[in-house]
Amino acid sequence: MFGKRSRPPAQPPQGSGDDPGGTGPGDTSSGGTRFPWADDPASIACNLAAGNLANNLASWVEREGRVHAETYVAASGAIAGYAAQQSLSAQDSAVPLHVVTTSSGEKYLFGDPLNDMFFARTEAETTGRVWPRAAGAAMSLGVALSRLPGTDDMFSHVSQSLGGPLGGRPSTGPAHQPIVPVRQLLAFCWPHVARLFKADFDEMHRGFGPVPPNWWCAVAASATSRPIIDVKDVLDPAIALTILMESAIYASKLTNL
Repeated sequence: MFGKRSRPPAQPPQGSGDDPGGTGPGDTSSGGTRFPWADDPASIACNLAAGNLANNLASWVEREGRVHAETYVAASGAIAGYAAQQSLSAQDSAVPLHVVTTSSGEKYLFGDPLNDMFFARTEAETTGRVWPRAAGAAMSLGVALSRLPGTDDMFSHVSQSLGGPLGGRPSTGPAHQPIVPVRQLLAFCWPHVARLFKADFDEMHRGFGPVPPNWWCAVAASATSRPIIDVKDVLDPAIALTILMESAIYASKLTNL
């Protein structure tokens, strides 16, 4: 299923990172991972959304019965990055972010509060932040700490490429790019994600209610380990991690889809 299609025309934890996220009622996944929303009244809604996202993302980007590895991990990262921005706004609507306009007129968000959404400040946050979750998955597959991409380098790449021909493209070279630009990929996937967060598609999900926006970041981040593990046989986990993280950083800066 996983493979390559021709293009048409803070230090991460040592944990396995191999569970796909919550899959049903309760405060842990089937793998026993405790998520940061465990004590929230919306914990079941969060578990369901996390499981649904992890289990359905590959089918959203599948084409002709195949899932292009780079596109799959980029989609996961983009969803997590944009969800982080939305959660930050929900937690503090007055958070001080800077809007930068490129020479082409595109606007992007910058600021430490936004960047901080990718990293865990406490042990409890490690399963709900993109970097420890995704990097933990790569390390569980044997990627040495010395081979992990530098976070400063990834932020610099994204920032310096904005507004140019490589804007939104990961730094992994022409052989390892998603089939479509990350903005386009996110615009395609986000309506599916929003539907999961709203939980308005069957009686069971409606019964547990929507996922509060302040938990969107954690729910989306919890699902980022799955793609890296899924594509391990066709894509070096260190490269997959870079694609996922740079897609997340880029998506977090978007002011519109």
